Amino acid sequence: MTKAPSPQVTAETLDTASMCTLEELCSACHVEAEWIASLVEYGVVEPVGKTKVDWQFQSLSIVRIAKAKRLERDLSLNPPGIALALDLLDEIERLRSRLRQIEGLEKEAGEL
Repeated sequence: MTKAPSPQVTAETLDTASMCTLEELCSACHVEAEWIASLVEYGVVEPVGKTKVDWQFQSLSIVRIAKAKRLERDLSLNPPGIALALDLLDEIERLRSRLRQIEGLEKEAGEL
C-alpha cells in the first residue's frame, strides 16, 4: 500500500516590526477599505495615524484580517461579532499559554 503524497504548504514569514498601509492591507487580504474601517471601529485592528489616508498597520494585522474574513464567511458574523469572537479566541490562547507554563513548572518541580 502506498501513501498519498502530503499536500505542500507554503507560508511566508511576516516581519512583526514592519508596517503596511491601508491599501496594502486591502490588497494582501482581498478586502475593501470600508470593511477594514468597520473592523477598526470595533477594535479588531488598530492603525497608527489619524485619518484613513495616514493609517499604518502592523504586518501581523494581515493574519488578524484573514481570521476576521473567515469568521465573516464561515459564520456570517458582522463586525461586532467578529470583534467578540477574536477577543474570545485571543483569551483562549492566553489561557492555553498560561496552562502550558504552569504544567511546565509542575513538571520541573516533579523532577527535583
